[in-house]
Amino acid sequence: MGFLSFLRSKPEPQKQAASAPATPPPAAPAPRPVEDAGAMVTRAEIVDERHRLCGYRFSAPQLEPALIDTMVAAHVPQFAQNRMALVQLSMDAVVFNRHLPLIAPHTVFLLDRKAANLPADQIAGRMAALRESGCKVALRGVTLDVEDAPLLAACDIVVLYLNEHTLAEFQTLTKQLRLRYQELKLIVDGVESWDEQRMCASWGCNYFMGHFLTTSDKVDPDAKIDQSRMTSIELLNLLRTDAELPAMIEVAKRDPGMTYQVLQWANAPSNGQATKVTSLQQAFMVLGRNQLYRGLTVSMFRLGGGATKERDESLLEVALTRARFLETCSRLPQTKRDELFLVGLLSLFDVLLGVPMANLVSKMHLSDDIRDVLLHSAGAYGPYLMMVLLLERDKVDRALEIAAKLEVEMEALPSVGQAAFQWAQESMHHTSADD
Repeated sequence: MGFLSFLRSKPEPQKQAASAPATPPPAAPAPRPVEDAGAMVTRAEIVDERHRLCGYRFSAPQLEPALIDTMVAAHVPQFAQNRMALVQLSMDAVVFNRHLPLIAPHTVFLLDRKAANLPADQIAGRMAALRESGCKVALRGVTLDVEDAPLLAACDIVVLYLNEHTLAEFQTLTKQLRLRYQELKLIVDGVESWDEQRMCASWGCNYFMGHFLTTSDKVDPDAKIDQSRMTSIELLNLLRTDAELPAMIEVAKRDPGMTYQVLQWANAPSNGQATKVTSLQQAFMVLGRNQLYRGLTVSMFRLGGGATKERDESLLEVALTRARFLETCSRLPQTKRDELFLVGLLSLFDVLLGVPMANLVSKMHLSDDIRDVLLHSAGAYGPYLMMVLLLERDKVDRALEIAAKLEVEMEALPSVGQAAFQWAQESMHHTSADD
């Protein structure tokens, strides 16, 4: 069972003809409005040494205890059942037990050593209280001074900000922390490029935050796209141009891996087939064009492998969240929303494949609106993509300004963003279990 079995909003009945468009997925339920449009939970990806997206730092523009309530409403404790959820707390939150609703196996509470402006022994007491409640503790603003030694010995993670130090100072700090506290994990924030990520990793850092994940590493204008992805692109082009079924079957047959994948999709339990689908013709008829197009686009993130496999999975998670948000944030006609979904996925293809976006777009039959936004961040979809990129970078105010111009329902955006994030999480979980 592959991506298509889950990407459906609900199981669809068997299609009678491959040339007939698939029934569009039902519109997402109207998000429940919130009282404050600013109560939007934003996330920063936490990537580990293997380039896995192992968790997120969650934040919201509110003061406690409203911030805690917002995090609970955003299902942060449920997320932290399986992956790291880094949440900053005030010292008072610990004293008054405001943090208790957020406790989960992988919750990490972040305390700011400098902002607390408290003696080390009082901070140590709050750290002990957090650890006794069953969660991990991260500290930022620590030094190598003697008075900080007990705090460093007692915490699980130290958060360092790359731009707060010269490179020489940062290297010395990480080296000493590694030597003195061998069980301590280091998160470095503010990583803006893959070169910076590799540098910090070589100095002993364990986790990385910043915008590097969605930036291109080493772009090769002459790079060749591997055969499986070329097959996917050719099939996508045929689907976009309403090609006949025999032409699509002929292309799919060239790649045994693609044939196997399409048959897996068609035989997914959600398709309700009484008998096993054994031919590509049957498979295309069962899947229909719209869902096949979406599935092929998503599957391209998993056609790689080797050294980039973990990074590709991380990019897929970001792309799915971005695509689902774009699809559900507006009340545009379904065809436009389908294209916005593709914009979200395709917007990271140049990063995924390490080739210029122009090279990719030239190989695909795309609408002018999709081409404009991918190549020039312009056109009808340009503001939508800019809005989601600003939200990803925690620039909520600027994103809301664009939302107002697009006549997007701003009060619903927090719910839309949370629903998109949860949908992507579930997509990743189901497809990982089934592949």
